[in-house]
Amino acid sequence: MPKWAKILIGIVVITIIVIAGFLIYRNTAYISQEEAKETLAKHIQVEENDIHFENVDLEMDNHQYEIDFYYNNQEYEAKIDAKEGKVIYTDFRTKEQSDNNTTNNTTNNENNNQTDNTKEITLEEAKEIALKHANLKEENLTLIKEQEDTDDGIAIYDIEWRDATYEYDFEISTSGEVLQYDKDKIND
Repeated sequence: MPKWAKILIGIVVITIIVIAGFLIYRNTAYISQEEAKETLAKHIQVEENDIHFENVDLEMDNHQYEIDFYYNNQEYEAKIDAKEGKVIYTDFRTKEQSDNNTTNNTTNNENNNQTDNTKEITLEEAKEIALKHANLKEENLTLIKEQEDTDDGIAIYDIEWRDATYEYDFEISTSGEVLQYDKDKIND
């Protein structure tokens, strides 16, 4: 057998081993698309068969599934942690969340002259939660934005950091829940 044929066979074998290793890693390190769909359906308290999943994409750099879906002819999106299988963010509001929001708005309207005491964490605590969630160290980052904001009537902390390569965006609820997390390359 000629030397070039042996080299070619070696390259093919190494390529197959690398691809197989990557697929094994991906299948053992991350939940499957089906598990991500199940997790989302349970979280929003809707039967999985009643949801039309438009896109279910694994974002390897963020370690999360980005899901676009329809329910009752309304478009929604969600982000699922691909390692732990937890819902990071969804713009879908369950009936319970909507009822709580209505109750809170009614209570706030009745007590609009009083200070809102529903905040559970401070902006500094929200920043710490964001850093821990993304496994980042503050000394390696530049803080771009930190502000209190509202999203669909819900009080949140909007926090953004940047390093030499990435921009990290967070929405943290005042109860300390990471509602949204995005990690994007700066030059994309």
